[in-house]
Amino acid sequence: MTPLQLLNALVLVEREGPVGRRALSETLQLNDGVVRGLLERLAASKMALVTVKGVQLSKMGKESLRKLLRQLSIKKIISIDQSDLVSANSAMGVHATKLYRPGMTGIVQRDEAIKAGAEGSITVAVLGRKLVIPPDNKSIAELAPKENARLRSELEPTDKDLIIIGFGKDPGRALAGALAAVLSLQKA
Repeated sequence: MTPLQLLNALVLVEREGPVGRRALSETLQLNDGVVRGLLERLAASKMALVTVKGVQLSKMGKESLRKLLRQLSIKKIISIDQSDLVSANSAMGVHATKLYRPGMTGIVQRDEAIKAGAEGSITVAVLGRKLVIPPDNKSIAELAPKENARLRSELEPTDKDLIIIGFGKDPGRALAGALAAVLSLQKA
């Protein structure tokens, strides 16, 4: 299991929990045995509680996930329904603080999102008070005014923040894509 798959699993269990093993296996696109092993390890390390209803993160698991997300500069993760920016069935937005770098294109992030099973990603940067799409910094307010308002109100981004929108056939793939894109920023 890769660090991305583990992070995706933890975020999904936190958001959807309690969630059954088979549902988690389908969402993560991993075989049942791999997910069963993961859940056994999470339960043994007291990070998850496994009940008849499914698995959910324990208090310690939630604290560990929050700490990990903070280390990755991830402030918030949201579901983005019916976006003006993407036409895919599902889209997830990840707000990453202070990760914008001059010269960013969003291409590396898109490629990582696709490798993770998403259809793609859009990188939105906050420059000054504007939400823009690198590298040409087209204004979201002009391209998609409703999306601009929604992202601002739900995420409250500040200068040099990024909002990575992963999109795909289902929320699991969209989230995996967005998280993969954010992880690619850690390598840069």
